[in-house]
Amino acid sequence: MRAQILQAATAQIIKYGLRGFTLDDITAELSISKKTLYKYFESKSELISEIIGNAVAIEKERATEEMSKYDNWFDKLNALLSVYSYNAVPYRILDELNRYFPQERAQIESIGEYREQIALVLLEEGMAKGEIDPRVNPQVVTLAFKKIFLTPTEQKILDAYDITVNQLMDQMKQLLIYGLLNRNGEKE
Repeated sequence: MRAQILQAATAQIIKYGLRGFTLDDITAELSISKKTLYKYFESKSELISEIIGNAVAIEKERATEEMSKYDNWFDKLNALLSVYSYNAVPYRILDELNRYFPQERAQIESIGEYREQIALVLLEEGMAKGEIDPRVNPQVVTLAFKKIFLTPTEQKILDAYDITVNQLMDQMKQLLIYGLLNRNGEKE
């Protein structure tokens, strides 16, 4: 029953937002009493917190799983920057997190910190192997990654340029890793 409640609440959140859904919506959808719901979750806040916590764990697991497919630092970094689940979450929910749910927002931010730490280790490995320009400061690169890849983009920006989150992330990855210049007519 706990899993069913979480699944129903997640669907309600995606449809109506964090503040827009009610526990009554969930009990009606599942044909259960509030007493049954309260056996599993003491409050709407506890329910939201668990949903966000689960989403964070899944995101970290997906990133780790994707990186485990590769042996070298570059492919692992590319995999780390390619796993992005926010496109399944309406941006109004992220806005609500920022404004009304600071503890849960901190959980979401932990994904960025996790990715940032891994990216730094991978960049340092690339530098140690002489595969990254020694003039590059890995901390500055991870800061750029954090600002570009680890911070959800506002929907209005995506709409203005008629692109998806995944398209934006791919273009930013190309820019940061390969740069702007086409050296000697090279093409990827």
